[in-house]
Amino acid sequence: MLSRSDLVAGFRQSGIQPGTTIMVHTSYKSLGGVEGGAETVIDALLDLVGPEGTVLFPTFNFQSWTEFHYFDILETPSRMGIITELARLRPDALRTPHPIYSFAVLGRRKEEFAACDDIEAYGPNSVFALFHRTNGTILSIGLDFNSTFSMHHYIEYNVGCDYRRVKEFSGIYVGYDRVPRIRTYTMFVRKHERVKTYIVPGMNELLEKGVIKEIQVGAAKVHYATAQEFYDNMAVIVREHPEKLHYIEEPNW
Repeated sequence: MLSRSDLVAGFRQSGIQPGTTIMVHTSYKSLGGVEGGAETVIDALLDLVGPEGTVLFPTFNFQSWTEFHYFDILETPSRMGIITELARLRPDALRTPHPIYSFAVLGRRKEEFAACDDIEAYGPNSVFALFHRTNGTILSIGLDFNSTFSMHHYIEYNVGCDYRRVKEFSGIYVGYDRVPRIRTYTMFVRKHERVKTYIVPGMNELLEKGVIKEIQVGAAKVHYATAQEFYDNMAVIVREHPEKLHYIEEPNW
């Protein structure tokens, strides 16, 4: 069983220093057993960045806004695993406003990130844009490359690609003021249903180049990269080799 100090020491292999802003994608089960459960992982990540650092946990819930057309910033659960849901429920956490791509934020810069209210998930006032400007570090714990590093969609949006489009979604939005309102947000979605996201070839290329690095923490492979280096190198793939990030499924008619 991994202790809190074991986790901190393990994550410290990444070179992440106190004061860093990190965006964490997580698979709790991948670690192979933790004393105190998923809450200990959250505590260890906060220890890693210290009181001057910030941790962003994705609390995405695609179905709530795109299908049910309802989002409550306090009540809509995360669908990104137990660690993210427990982070969302912490009394000192703030949740960012976008109803599709929200984050639970803990740490010094949480109010700054909570103020990122761009109608587009990947726009200039989005969480991803602020994270990029601060050159935070992406940390992925025990996940397949196709299920992590969501910042790659932000790069696709800003570089431009022909296999995605901006789509509007409207619904009932309940924010921290608890007043229900009809609001519209957008997201850079797949152009059509036959477009299938598959970023593994592109991510493997960045791993081989050393842009993405790998360490072992417990039973989990942990991958990490700084936002700016990831952006610069992934942007080249988006522009020059988009086939390494998606494929088109053949129609069955």
